[in-house]
Amino acid sequence: MNEQSISVRHGEFNVDLFKGGTGKPLLFLHGISGLEWTPFLDQLSTKHTVIAPRTPGFGESTGIELLDDVMDVVFFYLDLLDELNLYDLPLIGHSIGGMFAAELAAAQPDRFSHVVLASPFGLWDDTNPVTDLFAVSRIELASCLYADPENKEAVAVAAAPETRMTEVDPDTEDGKATINYLVERAKSMSTAAKYLWPIPNRGLKKRLHRVKQPALVIWGESDGIIPSSYAHLLTKHMENASAHMVSDAAHMVIDEQPDHVADLIESLLSN
Repeated sequence: MNEQSISVRHGEFNVDLFKGGTGKPLLFLHGISGLEWTPFLDQLSTKHTVIAPRTPGFGESTGIELLDDVMDVVFFYLDLLDELNLYDLPLIGHSIGGMFAAELAAAQPDRFSHVVLASPFGLWDDTNPVTDLFAVSRIELASCLYADPENKEAVAVAAAPETRMTEVDPDTEDGKATINYLVERAKSMSTAAKYLWPIPNRGLKKRLHRVKQPALVIWGESDGIIPSSYAHLLTKHMENASAHMVSDAAHMVIDEQPDHVADLIESLLSN
């Protein structure tokens, strides 16, 4: 795996991008927690060349000030794909990246061979609303994101940033890593809020009929952010989609059950 920076629109955007693996390319759009090279991506990279850009506003990717709404993000990604000369490839998106992926597949369906949406935002059901992740406590947020509260990432989310800042020594490597983690998480949440607050509904349902590729919707059974019932809302508006519930997983399903989710994706892509 290597990390590189890609210039888009003659330098209006400079985007960090992970690329790793062998085989035909596959595009992955990350979720609200940002982008790292995880065991899930490592597993996908055994059979594919994984292309994983960091959305502007996350990490060091620049240009968020040029993006006002979800459709601006969609056209940014289309420009990025033009820059990389990528066509006819599988598209995978998780969380907010799942919303962007669905919009991309609807906007330019011929560009993507398959679509995988893991716990995506983008829909709204008044009878079963999406949790306002910007209003809940950090302990509540951790339990919404992870099925296992003892998961080290769940523990990190639950810890109050102010408390952790006072507990670390900024002169040590561990202290620097912790401070960087907290700063990046704050940036990620601020960027996500631009597209999800106050209600994460941008009319995606009206466009899902355009997603005609073989598609798979994956959901953690214990997702406390977006109820698993939303999987049915998605698939009923997509022509060629099926849904799969993953046990012992919540919103961060691709991190909690990386091998299982990767196997589900391989099964879709091999048909």
